[in-house]
Amino acid sequence: MTLGKRASQTATAAVFLLLTAGCSAAVAPVPTASSDVGLSLSSASNEVYKCLTDKGWTPTLTWDGGIEVDSETVPEAQWDLYDADADECWAVIDNRIAQMQPDAISDVYASELETRDCLIARKIDVGVPPSEQEYIDTFHAERWSAYGDSNVQSLSEDEWRATNEACPQPAWSLGAP
Repeated sequence: MTLGKRASQTATAAVFLLLTAGCSAAVAPVPTASSDVGLSLSSASNEVYKCLTDKGWTPTLTWDGGIEVDSETVPEAQWDLYDADADECWAVIDNRIAQMQPDAISDVYASELETRDCLIARKIDVGVPPSEQEYIDTFHAERWSAYGDSNVQSLSEDEWRATNEACPQPAWSLGAP
């Protein structure tokens, strides 16, 4: 069972929550040069993953920041507890994003433009970005992203990973320290 509640918030980041309860060991992702050893390419997901493990959950973290859980690893009676813990961990990230000021948002915009250029260099179609001021003005309501405005959904799994490693998604770091 994949939890869709966070998927819409991080669709560009492809974040899905999968946790295991009890004493099961976490499945380690394949580390890359651009990620923390043993963690994913998403520093925001890495922080949530650490928060959840600190709360006693044993999550599975994928290379692209997916934190997954299913009904076989979390007993039905523990879903409410898991949801509360996950909401609390994500709230830290969400609050940091909500408090971002225009100068920090401008930095994210510059990163999105770099990512857009990288995607275009890889022959991936990307739409025209908004102006910097429009990006800042709409950041908290409807955030534009190079990945979200591209045709990456047509990539194979291997191409998806290679593209994310070559062209990092700024959204994957939002809210991380």
